[in-house]
Amino acid sequence: MKKIIFILFVLCLQLTGFAQKSRVGFFIGPVFSDLRGTVDGKKLIGDTKSGFAAGFLVDAPIKNHFDFQPTLYYVQKGTIKQKPLGPTQKDEISIELRYAELDLNFLYNTNGAKGSFFIGAGPSISFNLPSKTLTKSPGDLKSETEITFGNAISNNYRGVDFGANFLTGFKMSGGFFVSANYSLGLRNLIPEASLAKGDTKNTCFGVSLGWLIKNK
Repeated sequence: MKKIIFILFVLCLQLTGFAQKSRVGFFIGPVFSDLRGTVDGKKLIGDTKSGFAAGFLVDAPIKNHFDFQPTLYYVQKGTIKQKPLGPTQKDEISIELRYAELDLNFLYNTNGAKGSFFIGAGPSISFNLPSKTLTKSPGDLKSETEITFGNAISNNYRGVDFGANFLTGFKMSGGFFVSANYSLGLRNLIPEASLAKGDTKNTCFGVSLGWLIKNK
């Protein structure tokens, strides 16, 4: 897994050679995620889980108003569920999924004199990182369980996720930018050999602040 992430990292850096005006950027910001779908015929019901994302990107102009922008980053996803223990008590179960995600975005820019609005979309692929389930019980009791990834009956979720990413934002001529993105998971995360049957997928909304460094 580490080798795959490293190779993707190097490939993204090589993309700075696509054009003279290519720029490398860094960003960080909050994300709000959930799991959607069904398990054993029941609709998933959970609360939105907050987290953060941080990473880097390469902004490579293609032609006129269009850019190619691969992005590699760490992102926290998951959901929060409630498990009733009685009439007035319940456990709060936080499913804390962690990924290294690569987005391959194609953008349209307005190319204004003092800044540029942009909008775009592209495919994404996510590789699982160490993740856990955190259970909070009445009395401020907490317990953690490691989440396992794979396609075996003992695994909790499939490890690799893929989907589509949509984003919009504004970047200033000096390189600072603000953006919002919506990540739509398209892969069923339930392992093939799992006794549970259904269709569970990631969704995630994020807001980012970042800076593009000029390529001298």
